[in-house]
Amino acid sequence: MTSSSDRRSDDELIRAFRTGDGSAMEALFGRYRRAVFGWLLRMSQDEGEAEDLHQEVWLKIIRGIDGYSSGSFRAWLWRVVRNAAADRARKHVAEPILDTPVEEGTDAAAFVDQVPDDTVVSALTRLEEAERRAAVREAVDGLSRRLKEVVLLRLNGELKFLEIADILGLPIGTVLGRMNLALAKLRQALSQKGVA
Repeated sequence: MTSSSDRRSDDELIRAFRTGDGSAMEALFGRYRRAVFGWLLRMSQDEGEAEDLHQEVWLKIIRGIDGYSSGSFRAWLWRVVRNAAADRARKHVAEPILDTPVEEGTDAAAFVDQVPDDTVVSALTRLEEAERRAAVREAVDGLSRRLKEVVLLRLNGELKFLEIADILGLPIGTVLGRMNLALAKLRQALSQKGVA
């Protein structure tokens, strides 16, 4: 039985899948599913939409695997992901998503007084880190689609800039320029929120 910890390369798994080894596709799915779903969720900002797109992407991968020639499966996969998301975005007009308010806890000070100091420090550190991550996530979500796409392909897809340029069909200079602009906008947004 093959698992997501399968040590075979992507190309070896594809060859195995083409010869009828269904577990090879399961291994590829296990290897990339979290990153792909995470990217789709960040781009769509809708869990149901991301789930639908995730299924659509993997069906396209399975149906189109014969069109893949060896090289970089990861880059090919991200091209399929990006194109599926772009196709869906063209078909749907995005609706604004409102954040759900978080309820404040009751008498938190009394609870904190009963907890050992090292636990409180650890909890506060985790809370600060979670707030920082939320601020970064919000700043990325505030980017234009073109900038967010480059940032998320780089971060979620762990793709090189040349691979991103190939996927988007853009010159490398344009991709680097978009990344540079995105980083500047992220720095500005985070500094306005007081996040270092």
